[in-house]
Amino acid sequence: FEKLGWQVLAPGHSQLDITDAAGVRAWFKENRPDAMIHTAAVSDTGICQRKPAWSEEINVNGTANLVESCREWGVKPVICSSDQVYFGSTLAEAHRESEVLTPANVYGDQKLRSEEQCLEICPDTVCLRLSWMYARERFDGEKGDFLSALKAALGDGSKAISWPVHDRRGLTDVMYVVENLVKALELPGGVWNFGSENDASTHETVKRVLEALGMEEALRRLKPNEEAFADNGRNLSMDLTKLNAAGVYFPTTAEGLIRALK
Repeated sequence: FEKLGWQVLAPGHSQLDITDAAGVRAWFKENRPDAMIHTAAVSDTGICQRKPAWSEEINVNGTANLVESCREWGVKPVICSSDQVYFGSTLAEAHRESEVLTPANVYGDQKLRSEEQCLEICPDTVCLRLSWMYARERFDGEKGDFLSALKAALGDGSKAISWPVHDRRGLTDVMYVVENLVKALELPGGVWNFGSENDASTHETVKRVLEALGMEEALRRLKPNEEAFADNGRNLSMDLTKLNAAGVYFPTTAEGLIRALK
């Protein structure tokens, strides 16, 4: 962003408590940003299930406070939503933004209601439905991600490598998300799937990656996990037709993982 001439303000919780509506208005009045990219959330689905009232205050009400101030001061709002809004859908194909949804977990429900509320407050809001992300480099204290789990499995030559066959979702290198956030500022208000596509199960995805990298020893250790999600297959994969038509593109899940491992 700074290379493109933007000055970036990144207040932490001590500088900006998004659950404090008056404090949010005061921060916007003092700083007068041109655009807002809202990334704060309680994103741990388990915590949201256990503490729905607390996570609601942040994921729904806190986001609304920010967008209210965006409307008041003429700021372009971009908010981070989640592919978890699709959790519970019985569709087999990749999900489109126009799909009627009834999320099966608290986090997905909160994110969907937050989208709807923000668009009602400010129709110019860009709601980005993000997939599960991974980073090529990790910092101490960060939660684990798919890439780090895959690297660990590849490095332990004594164990089988196993991922579910009844699970399909996009996995996205966070750097591609960061790079495309600049373009997201130019998108019209609405909901946008924003991450890597994937037309294969998690097991098949890993197989494709190992084959592309010529990792024969790891391929011999790769075993399908037939038990996970067997009763109710999970599909969180997203269709990017709308985003691509707007000129924004992501590598596929397999392509991104291959580049990261290389």
